[in-house]
Amino acid sequence: MREKLIDGSALKISFTDKLMTAYGGFSLLSRLFERLNLASEVEAMLPFTETSPNSTGVYSKILKMGLTVAAGGFRYTHSAFLGDSTEIYEQAFGVEKIPKSITSVTRFFNRFVSQKMVEHFADRLWSFLFKKVIPLKSLGDEDLSFDSTVVTRYGEQEGAKKGYNPKKRGRKSHHPIFAFLNRSRYVVNLWNRSGDTSSGNGIVDFCKQTLDRLSGEVTIKMVLADSGYYQSEFFDYLEGIGINYIVATPMIQILQNEIYNLETWKDLGDGVSVGEFSFKHRRKSWTKERRYIVIRKDLSKLGPNTIGKTLSLFPEEDAKVLGYKYGLYVTSSERDGEDLWRQYRLRANDENIIKENKEDFALEGFALNGFFSTEAAMLVRIMYYNIINLLRREMLPQPESTQRLDSIRKKYFITPALLGQDGKSPVLRLGLKKQNLRQKFLYILNRINIYFGYCNAFGPPQSPPEPAN
Repeated sequence: MREKLIDGSALKISFTDKLMTAYGGFSLLSRLFERLNLASEVEAMLPFTETSPNSTGVYSKILKMGLTVAAGGFRYTHSAFLGDSTEIYEQAFGVEKIPKSITSVTRFFNRFVSQKMVEHFADRLWSFLFKKVIPLKSLGDEDLSFDSTVVTRYGEQEGAKKGYNPKKRGRKSHHPIFAFLNRSRYVVNLWNRSGDTSSGNGIVDFCKQTLDRLSGEVTIKMVLADSGYYQSEFFDYLEGIGINYIVATPMIQILQNEIYNLETWKDLGDGVSVGEFSFKHRRKSWTKERRYIVIRKDLSKLGPNTIGKTLSLFPEEDAKVLGYKYGLYVTSSERDGEDLWRQYRLRANDENIIKENKEDFALEGFALNGFFSTEAAMLVRIMYYNIINLLRREMLPQPESTQRLDSIRKKYFITPALLGQDGKSPVLRLGLKKQNLRQKFLYILNRINIYFGYCNAFGPPQSPPEPAN
């Protein structure tokens, strides 16, 4: 094609018919998806089959959502971020055709019209994740955490109702509940719920389903949860199956009285003290006396902005409460109160997991009018979250093993590439000039092969040295 000068500039502007993409780094995902056999696994998850002769296949639609999320998209129209490089992605991920229209994807999710269909899909999705993605047997002891989050909605989606919404008061929302493996950061269960549902609603059934699916493959050391799950029925269930718990406790008046009357405190240093008491509510559902751990924080040493709650039942000038904030936890464990408090503090990691799912995996996006179609789309993104978590924990260089998707995208996925030929075989040529970046790509590809027991294409079958930064 003839080149032309633009505005007299010395830089020539021209065009090429060669297939190029800004996301050559998706080649890492293509290798990982291939090793996971993701295409056939996804096809086997569905409660329906596609019979249209014009269908592009189920996997291609779920793949398009995954690539859109990996490119930074948070709604269906953001598939435009992928550009017009469809043929490259088809070659890279081994699919015959990726749908160009976003309506193909939305029509697919809109076929989930009942709880039974979502449960069918979820059962098979979690079976796949526990079998091939989340390395349960190698994780060792884990803490199982439960938490929920508010997902604000702006349309008329089914199940979007007014409820607790601290950032968008009065706005309709969904209120999904999560289960996490706290230390390894894997998500191991998710239910979507209407926005007017309380945090602890259905927690016993949710916990039971989670543990049944984990089926003893990982040792649960402790269950952690916030004050929204302060329910005697929940504690009865955990005690009945022999799993210890630490759950934050709301500062209701009767418990404030117990804290106020405490006389014995153990100084932990740095303005923190721990005490404890035993208590049984008078409610009929409360079957036994339980142990409570109290953390008292001295604001004169820690500052007024330290996390905790005041004893609002008593006058601020009362010498016993003046200058202190408190944390209160109920537990079935007999371990030292300080140890239990420090273990509970690991639950802060859960907030980071939810934040990443909302900001990087678009938990608040990709909403559809149907409640069950929206939940199915959520589950797909949770699947991709767990796959990315596997990638960073097991395949990326160690300093990057905790980086969020946004950082991985900028460091690896956004890599210019050109699709060409090597003889009769297609080849994706990555635009990486620096040798250390090339070495990192080879290192990650090598780690993927080794993890799944494949032959090492770049040397002997052993873990390669970490590449230089």
